Amino acid sequence: MTATSRSRKKKSPVRLRVSRAFAIFLILAGAGLIFWSSFRQGYGWQTPTQTEPQFNQEQTDKEAPKPAKIYIPKLQRTLEVSDGFIKDNRWTISKTGISYLTTSGKLGEQGNVILYGHNTQDVLGGLWKVQAGDIVEVTDSGGNTYKFEVFERKEVKPNAVEILESADDSRLTIYTCSGFLDTARFVVVAKKAS
Repeated sequence: MTATSRSRKKKSPVRLRVSRAFAIFLILAGAGLIFWSSFRQGYGWQTPTQTEPQFNQEQTDKEAPKPAKIYIPKLQRTLEVSDGFIKDNRWTISKTGISYLTTSGKLGEQGNVILYGHNTQDVLGGLWKVQAGDIVEVTDSGGNTYKFEVFERKEVKPNAVEILESADDSRLTIYTCSGFLDTARFVVVAKKAS
C-alpha cells in the first residue's frame, strides 16, 4: 500500500463525519424554519404598518349587518366569516374561516369591506387562482347576498396599508399570506357587481 492510499483512508472518516454533520444541520435548519413559520401563523399577523388606516365613524355603525359567509366559486368553497380586529398591534384571525375587520366598510355601502384568512387548503389556499372578472358572493347576517366582481389581484408587502384604506365605491378586499415563510400578502380586490 502506498502512502497516498493510506492518507485517503484516513481522510474518509473525517469527510463522512463532516457530511453527516452538515446533513443534520440542514435538516434541523429546515425543521426550524417550518416551526417558526407555524409559530408566526398560530399567533396572528402583525399589523401591516405602524399607523393604522383611518375609517369613517359612519362605517362603524353596529346596526349594519356584518358578513356571515363568503362563497368563492373559483375555489368551490363557502367559508364562515367571524369578527376580526387588531389588538396590541396583532391581527386576530379565525383558524377555520375568514375574519372580517370590523372597523372596515359595511356590505352594500360605500367603503372597503376587508376579509382575511389563513393560506391553508381549507381556508384561502389557492386564492391566487381567482382572476379579474370572477364573481365572489358574500352573505350578511341578515341573509342578504352581495355579489362582487374581481378587478384586481396582486402580491404586496405586509406593510402595504393602501389595501386597507376606505374607498369611494362599494368594494371587497380579500387577502391572505403568501411568499416564502409568509413574507408577503396576496390580495384580491372586487367591486360590487351591478
